[in-house]
Amino acid sequence: MFEKIAKGIYMLQTDERVCSTIYMLDGGKEGKAIIDSGDGKVLLDFEPKMCILTHGHYDHTRGVEESWKEVYLHPEEKKDAPFIFVPKNAKALEWKKKKFGEFELEIFHTPGHTMGSVCIFERKSGILFSGDTKFSGGEHGRTDLQGSDELMQESLALIEKIPYKLLCPGHDGIEEREK
Repeated sequence: MFEKIAKGIYMLQTDERVCSTIYMLDGGKEGKAIIDSGDGKVLLDFEPKMCILTHGHYDHTRGVEESWKEVYLHPEEKKDAPFIFVPKNAKALEWKKKKFGEFELEIFHTPGHTMGSVCIFERKSGILFSGDTKFSGGEHGRTDLQGSDELMQESLALIEKIPYKLLCPGHDGIEEREK
């Protein structure tokens, strides 16, 4: 089901074009965390200790189960915007850094695709989970639904300053950063 991409980090891509990629971090005794939950058509065989949503579009959030206790979404996500689904149990993602098992997670607010878009940088592995802010091949998520092209350009400039080695976007394949 999940494919290993680094030590303790896995990805699950589905055949569904709309469903986001789900990333899992195995925190050992601390449990498992996921980044994005997909569209709800893929059922996980475990309950994550933590779920961080890169933004509120339903293809990233509909997979959240009501029983999950730690679900985080940036507070600037607009609940009434098109294609947004905010799970009832989502809490405001207000922390900038968090340790989870051996992972060191850092959150970067990257509005443009949506107002609440974030990227998550795992410092030890150099992996950047970019949601729909930046895709492999240099493309970025659409800005015409409720985002802003100007904000997207600022967010893409911020991403270039992050010392990531591997880009793990919300859709399609992962990509090593050019040196």
